[in-house]
Amino acid sequence: MSIRNKLALQFTLLVALLLLGSFGVIYYLAEQSTERVFAQRLLERAQLAAALFLEADEQSRTATEKARQRFIHELPDEYLGIYDSNGKSRFTKEPLQHFPPDLLPRLAQQPQIVLRQGDRQTVGILYHDNQGDFRILVSAVYVGGWERLAYLRLVMGSVLITGLALSFGLGRLFAKSALEPVRHVVQHAQRIGASGLHLRVPVGTSHDELTELAETFNLMIQRLEAAFQQQQSFIANASHELRTPLTAMIGEMDIILNRPRSAEMYQEALQSSLAEAQKLKDITNRLLQLAQLNADEATLPMGGTLRLDEVLYEACEEMTLVQPGCSLSIQVGELPDDAEQLTLPGDRNLLRLALTNLINNACKFSDNRPVVCTLNYDGKRLVLCIIDQGIGIAPEDLPHIRQTFFRAGNALDFSGFGVGLPLAIKIISLHGGELEIDSEVHKGTTMRVVLPLAG
Repeated sequence: MSIRNKLALQFTLLVALLLLGSFGVIYYLAEQSTERVFAQRLLERAQLAAALFLEADEQSRTATEKARQRFIHELPDEYLGIYDSNGKSRFTKEPLQHFPPDLLPRLAQQPQIVLRQGDRQTVGILYHDNQGDFRILVSAVYVGGWERLAYLRLVMGSVLITGLALSFGLGRLFAKSALEPVRHVVQHAQRIGASGLHLRVPVGTSHDELTELAETFNLMIQRLEAAFQQQQSFIANASHELRTPLTAMIGEMDIILNRPRSAEMYQEALQSSLAEAQKLKDITNRLLQLAQLNADEATLPMGGTLRLDEVLYEACEEMTLVQPGCSLSIQVGELPDDAEQLTLPGDRNLLRLALTNLINNACKFSDNRPVVCTLNYDGKRLVLCIIDQGIGIAPEDLPHIRQTFFRAGNALDFSGFGVGLPLAIKIISLHGGELEIDSEVHKGTTMRVVLPLAG
């Protein structure tokens, strides 16, 4: 069922409940009013009967005649009974079977009783006269009243049916009008595919929930477009980086197998192929690490903690083994009085990998000039800086160095794949931190790692 029909049915149901409730109250009040009016008429008939039959000897002829004239007009299907204290009929011959059987005994305790049985209403009164106590019973059918109630039911039923039909039709029209922006969003969304991620759905000016939906959808498409472009760039760059060592290995083997070679040449070819294979292994490992982080497969261990100063010393110690010619030094500035505040939630190995990548880049691009690592505390966070005196980064390259496989123009003469820095950025972000980069060509680069304290 379409949303338009669902809304129309819900609107119709609401109208039906309101009409039924209103009509129920109106009909109940009308029925109660009809009963009261007819009961009053029956009481008047009982009083007239008392005046005509029991008080005739105590009234003037004129008063008796007036009572007789008023009593002549009978009610529809009327029964009148006057009974003495012994239950014997007096003045009338109506048998007791025309009245409820327990009415006379009840009048001994109650001076006035009003009963209804179906369309018939009965009134009984206890009348005190000089001749004794009498019980006057009057019963009749209020044909006109019940007919008016029947007509009221007919009118209400007709109004209910007509109102429900109109409410369903109007509900569909209102729902169609309300959902028209959704239809436009759907039509435009159907045109958006893998080759049309630049398209956007129209955003209205009404600033309502549908506008919010369209803006959210456009934001989602924008993120998908960025992710798709990043994926295409990643695939293209990864293919290029993987193809280069493979091409070199295949070319080397083609040349060496073209004709018989000496043992020394075979050994050189194998060493060259081994170097290219090692390079291919390094690229593959970096790509796998980055892919795992991008797919959110790597998550911080629950309850895992690390000491940032210890991780920094471990990373520097590792780099002295990897690049023995690099001059590394650590400077510790202001730190919290409580050394435990240096403890952060996170994964020790992952953060050491990120710092190792950053320090490795600093050593590599500084051409063995001194690299300084500083650690400071500013009251709310820890700031770790890696400062080199290397080639620096051009201003036009700074916005792009966070992209996977991107390499600045002045860095092409150095070995690398353009994966280490994006991997470090992802790890630092996973720990709730940020990497800030300041650089100037031929003067050096400062990598600033900002990490929030636990709690």
